[in-house]
Amino acid sequence: MLKQSLVNQMSQRIRSYIDESVILAGAERREEVLDLFDKMHMLFPHWVVMTCPVMHPEIHYISKNYPSVLGHAKDYVINGNVERYFDHIHEADQEDVHKCFDFVHDFLESVPPEEHCHFRCMFYYRFRKQNGQYIHIHDEKAVLNLPGSGNLYYVLFRDITADKNFTGVRVDIFKQEEILFKIKEFKPSAEKSTLSRREGELVTLIKQGLSTKEIAWYLKISHNTVRNIKSKLFEKYKVNNTVELLNMTA
Repeated sequence: MLKQSLVNQMSQRIRSYIDESVILAGAERREEVLDLFDKMHMLFPHWVVMTCPVMHPEIHYISKNYPSVLGHAKDYVINGNVERYFDHIHEADQEDVHKCFDFVHDFLESVPPEEHCHFRCMFYYRFRKQNGQYIHIHDEKAVLNLPGSGNLYYVLFRDITADKNFTGVRVDIFKQEEILFKIKEFKPSAEKSTLSRREGELVTLIKQGLSTKEIAWYLKISHNTVRNIKSKLFEKYKVNNTVELLNMTA
């Protein structure tokens, strides 16, 4: 599990950057923001819409579908903190999600705050609902610039478990011009995902649907060796079964 000190450090880094560099939309625009987000939620009913609790602790908006999508009561989040949210991210994903946040923070620091509204950062990871079920989350960070006030940072969540297989924690950064296009991608597991020749052969044969016995015959190794290689791959990619392994090595 990610150490609380690392989460606190990340929160403090974000807070310090905001205090020093960013003009934020404040509580004086609260009613306008709440009305705006209510309308946004009506346009995108399958998305959870939420103001960033770190950037805007004085403005609380969470769309009413939060419990049905993420499986927790709205008050649990409003009265909670960053550490509580991270506790529900899959234990195997927490460190990589933290690295993704650092990657995005470094990027935003390189961009003038008044230009933040041109970028969208999309995170992908696994999240645990109150009933213990894990879902695959699309967690999108975006910014509105409110004229005469400053930047309003908000979050869009969607459960994409049924849409695509989970292939590891990732963040994509998009820029909005005439169209929205990807300018950066960061996948921490790519640093450790290189397969050895033997591992690559094994994964290829698993994808072809061969059994352990058939793989052993094809590679001229024992059944136990096949199982040992597969077990080490499970550990390497922090997965529990062959389906998850194939998703991670896709």
